[in-house]
Amino acid sequence: MEEFIKFLKERVESYAVLKNEVVSTVVKIVDSKVEAVQRIKETSYNVMVRKGRRFLVSKVYTPEQLREGLGIMDKLPESRIVPKVHELSGERRSVKEDDGILRFMSDTSSVEDFLNSRYQVHGVLSASRFKRELVTSAGFHGNESRTWFQGYMRVRNGQYSGQWAFSSPKYDPEKVKITLNKAEEYASYTERIDLGDGYYDVVLSPMVMANLMMSVSYMASGYSIFTGNSIFANRKPGDMVGSEKFTLMDRPRGEELNSWDFDDEGFPTRDKAIISNGVYETPLLNLEIAEIMGKESTGNAGWIYPRPWTLEVKEGEVSEEGLLSGNVVLLTNNWYTRFQNRADGQFSTVARDAVIVFKGGKPVGTTSRVRIADKLNNIISNVEELSKERYSIAWWDAPLPGVYPYTLIKNVHLSKA
Repeated sequence: MEEFIKFLKERVESYAVLKNEVVSTVVKIVDSKVEAVQRIKETSYNVMVRKGRRFLVSKVYTPEQLREGLGIMDKLPESRIVPKVHELSGERRSVKEDDGILRFMSDTSSVEDFLNSRYQVHGVLSASRFKRELVTSAGFHGNESRTWFQGYMRVRNGQYSGQWAFSSPKYDPEKVKITLNKAEEYASYTERIDLGDGYYDVVLSPMVMANLMMSVSYMASGYSIFTGNSIFANRKPGDMVGSEKFTLMDRPRGEELNSWDFDDEGFPTRDKAIISNGVYETPLLNLEIAEIMGKESTGNAGWIYPRPWTLEVKEGEVSEEGLLSGNVVLLTNNWYTRFQNRADGQFSTVARDAVIVFKGGKPVGTTSRVRIADKLNNIISNVEELSKERYSIAWWDAPLPGVYPYTLIKNVHLSKA
């Protein structure tokens, strides 16, 4: 870090260097056996440098790579939007590490205890220590350290399958067991039935909510709004954009994964509602986008592009079982979420693993090759009810960590995939 700072002080007007150090132990499970254990360490530097209205943002691994990048600075065009650093100096330090995760990183023998299943089990368990160090030209020097435990299990029962995922800031064997039990339960539904194109009352599992709410939160980025690539582009705080039962939070000051005390500009983070009881509360802002919008930063930098940290959808008043008491379709997992029109919220996503059809509160079978083809605005507006139970989810198709309930959505358009 010292070599980077010494080099930049002599050459640029403003800078920020964010050092990211990640040490991970990754356990890969194939056919109910530990196939491999990988131990990975990576150190990288995200660097923002600015001269007047010219700037460069780059990820590098060595000072030599930074020197090469700075060689093009004077050739860059001036920009309307230029990144900033918070005019705050001083030291800040925060350490939240779990001894159980640190032990698991060196001894993964307990994994064998989790693999007792009547079906074939495939999946990944990972334990990581993240260290984050930020130094800015304003004199800010922050250090933070966190530990993460996360994973997913996918089980196969012939042509049927089920999957579940979890995340935790602590080593929690119970979450691993719940993950396997959920995957087993969904793989146990084996009666195939046909489901035609149409509008259905749909229950989205926390896995699906994690994937879709990630899209909602990135659309709440001030940059997405400023460029018109957002369902909030023509909305203002105070507008009704969702069901009164729907609240979406950005929670960097909680205990979930990706909770940090300061953003990439050195600005303090804070918990905030993006949508509260259906009302649009605030975009996610860094210093430069906040200035354009005439607002204050929300502590969500990202240079240029503000981003969410960790999400939370508030719970409801009904049990998981209660949400399934009528005629509904339960989507347990999804992938291939694609937007045809971001400003309009038009998207599709393909259901993966078990899609279970309930009639009169009883499961009557599963269907396959189904996709949601609807608008994101409709999804959050048609929330009918949410479960009291919530689950912490983060995995490769929903990498932004969050806490989600099961959610009953009315009149969702389903089509054949």
